[in-house]
Amino acid sequence: MVTKYFKTKRKLTLAEQRYFMSEVVPEFKCDKISGGLSWTGYLQPAPISFNYKVKIVYRPESYSPKAYVLEPKLFIREGETSIPHVYSGQRPCLYLPGTREWSPLMYISKTIVPWLSLWLFYYEMWHITGEWLGGGVHPTTNKEEDTLEIE
Repeated sequence: MVTKYFKTKRKLTLAEQRYFMSEVVPEFKCDKISGGLSWTGYLQPAPISFNYKVKIVYRPESYSPKAYVLEPKLFIREGETSIPHVYSGQRPCLYLPGTREWSPLMYISKTIVPWLSLWLFYYEMWHITGEWLGGGVHPTTNKEEDTLEIE
């Protein structure tokens, strides 16, 4: 169940999302893009983890934020054929679309950012153990949605 901490009673404006991101992850750089905002910064899921350069793109008309790992590039574990829970283009799958796990009533800073950090942790654990410990269901997707939106 989502608590009030993560959800409001109305859709958050871009200005509100920008403000709360600056409060929670002030080191992330915010840029205006066509129809929305993007944030770029670094996440380190654990003290001994890599420091990942990530990008989060949010255009309200497309409904949900998209997260990307820019550096270091994600790579496939030896003996495997693909990385678990990614869309094509290696965009992390953080939640199941269409299930209201994320909605525009939610703060990106309190959902997408920690979910991405947790996904990175599970990605590293997968490299160590060979097992995806994050659970979840990965949907099929269309190619158009998966393209990297760097502007």
